[in-house]
Amino acid sequence: MPVFNDLSIEKKYLINEYDGDNVLLVEPIMKTESCVLILIHEDVESIVWKKLSDNIFEIIEELSEEKVEEYDLLFEEDEDDDFEIE
Repeated sequence: MPVFNDLSIEKKYLINEYDGDNVLLVEPIMKTESCVLILIHEDVESIVWKKLSDNIFEIIEELSEEKVEEYDLLFEEDEDDDFEIE
């Protein structure tokens, strides 16, 4: 079974952490000797620590650079709208 240590820093992944769980878009942003800091991209982004040895039910895919750029563009326009200067 995959574990959080299998995820590379600054890559984005679609995972099911548990059997029957919703698909999550996660991005490991830092590792220590025992843990990894995970940025979870949902309606509201959250950051959580996971043990490197914690199981992941399924790593569905690592997003390609092209898909990461496509994802980022989806939200870049929204952010621009939020910060309009008049």
